Amino acid sequence: MTSSFPSLSDTELLDALREKEIERRRAYCDELRLIAEIDARGGDIGVGALLRDMFNLGPLDARRMVAHARALTASMSPSGARLAPPLPVVAGALADGVIGPEHVEVIRKVVEKLPVSASVEARVTAEKILCEAAISSEPCMVKRLGSEILHRLDPDGDEPRDKDLERPRNQLDVRETSRGVSGSFDLDTEAGALLTNLLSPLTEPAATPDGPDPRSASERRGDAFVEILHLAAGSPDGPSEAGEPVTLMVSVTLDDLKAGVGHGLLDGYWNVSVAQIRRMACNARIVPVVLGAQGETLDVGRATRIVPRSIRRALTRRDEGCTFPGCGTKAKQTDAHHILEWSRGGTTALSNLTLLCRRHHRTIHHTDWQIRMIHGKPWFTPPSYVDPERAPRHNTLHAMRT
Repeated sequence: MTSSFPSLSDTELLDALREKEIERRRAYCDELRLIAEIDARGGDIGVGALLRDMFNLGPLDARRMVAHARALTASMSPSGARLAPPLPVVAGALADGVIGPEHVEVIRKVVEKLPVSASVEARVTAEKILCEAAISSEPCMVKRLGSEILHRLDPDGDEPRDKDLERPRNQLDVRETSRGVSGSFDLDTEAGALLTNLLSPLTEPAATPDGPDPRSASERRGDAFVEILHLAAGSPDGPSEAGEPVTLMVSVTLDDLKAGVGHGLLDGYWNVSVAQIRRMACNARIVPVVLGAQGETLDVGRATRIVPRSIRRALTRRDEGCTFPGCGTKAKQTDAHHILEWSRGGTTALSNLTLLCRRHHRTIHHTDWQIRMIHGKPWFTPPSYVDPERAPRHNTLHAMRT
């Protein structure tokens, strides 16, 4: 049958894939029924151990299959009465092939955690809601919905254990590396919820002119975390040190800055390229210290380099968000970028500024994309590998909202 795949149209190919997935889910349902029957008959060896021996499964996978079989399959009481499965709605959906094993596991765990005080009606309703969501949503979304259901049915949660009360609420370990900073953290429930809610709107995959977002989920979360740091640093209520807001000090020689080559020092000890320094110079609280040939200080930034609030507001009204083609990032999550770089004499004027999100700010500074103003609006010229004609393009998303 594989040899026939090239002859299928795009629609036929997708239909065939969909049918195979439905078959896989239905086959899993049949497999669970067999496991449930073996489990009911008992034997010298437990069904979990049997599955591990027969199929070389790990203990976790074997236990999960047994749990699914018991939750989705009817059983017999000691008196011989037939008992409905604990999760009949989920069992029917799996038999129809509209949900998969991953959905089953999420729903089973949520229902298992329902408080003892939950009524039979509440349990039935919870299963139906979760199953309906599973038909059209990823397992992770069903899990989030399950968390909300658990919270509503048991808003107080479990009683805290003594060791939970003794445990430090929040911990953050940070260590410097040759590439920057690395570390780990452990947050309590409240702080963790705050972090995940801040990250959530910034971690969605973003389509690019070259295709789908190439970043992994981990990279998207990392970029989102950096966005949050920049938002915090730019807040008027942000922390201060030595009497001034959080400020990064970058040192570079004047010759290297003009030539666009070489390296500088970030906060005195981290090497960064001049290309990075030029990008960083667009940001408000990063002060470039330009050094002469003998290391003497020639310039410690200019007031005109920092975008005044009045110009930033006008820039926000004009651009509404990141102006890179296809980007929907809102204005509050962007930098003000000098089109003609400040280090090359560019002015801090509306005609020489545009809003760029952190990711596309890096793109402009480190690739061959170019920006020029046309009729008061920023237009972007792509590299030849993106468009051999290098036809200018602009962001139409924000214009559609006005």
